[in-house]
Amino acid sequence: MEHRPGRRRGIAAIVLLVLGAVILGGVTVAKAVDPPSRYTRGEQVGWTMTPTYTNGEGLYLEPVAEGGPRRGDVVLAAVPWSMKKTQMNRVVAVGGDRIQYKVSSKVAGQYRLVLNGTPLDEPYLEQWRNPSTVPFNVKVPKGHVFLMADNRLNSDGSQFANNGPVPVAAVTAKVVAYPMAKLAVWGQLAGLLVLLAGGVLAFVARRARGRAPRPVVLPVQAQGSVAEAERAAGDGDDVPRPAGPADERADVPS
Repeated sequence: MEHRPGRRRGIAAIVLLVLGAVILGGVTVAKAVDPPSRYTRGEQVGWTMTPTYTNGEGLYLEPVAEGGPRRGDVVLAAVPWSMKKTQMNRVVAVGGDRIQYKVSSKVAGQYRLVLNGTPLDEPYLEQWRNPSTVPFNVKVPKGHVFLMADNRLNSDGSQFANNGPVPVAAVTAKVVAYPMAKLAVWGQLAGLLVLLAGGVLAFVARRARGRAPRPVVLPVQAQGSVAEAERAAGDGDDVPRPAGPADERADVPS
């Protein structure tokens, strides 16, 4: 088989392009498939959890893990300050924690809640300067959680004295991202990288074919003339020569 420059690279490029398309297609299908039965679909109602969750945004719920909710978890709970059956809030502190806030205090130039004597980092807040609209100092009882929404300027929560910590038993579910979210992100990234590699390899293969010297092909008539000339040159010793004057004199009897 005739070797063509860039042929192997071209085949590899085709394989990578097809593989990348398959990966992206698989991720798209996976995102459309319903998650396992342990997850249930839900929807945020209201603006109390902005910017984390906005009004009408779809979400998924899963049962609370053994041991109860943890700090930072976003949960669905039956809280006394809401007229709704359940409301979404964030677990800021758990049983045994001391959580407090002083309006006059600042940490590194910004207001912070203080959890067990340590300033609490809350990157999910929309209003950094207002982690709470009221001061408080609460020791969370065992079997309870301290709940606050992310939109602290427009929400109710455990920070108000008439509310306080909520029993863990009131927490009905944990709010989670789409179960396939991480896999989908990594799958999309892998598919795009494979497609990129295939495109680069195809470009390299095309350039290799373009730079390769092309063989010179003679016309059929010219090829025949060259072949006849080569045969004539090879058989030159066997061709009879016409007799010259010297040969004629040699045949005359003396």
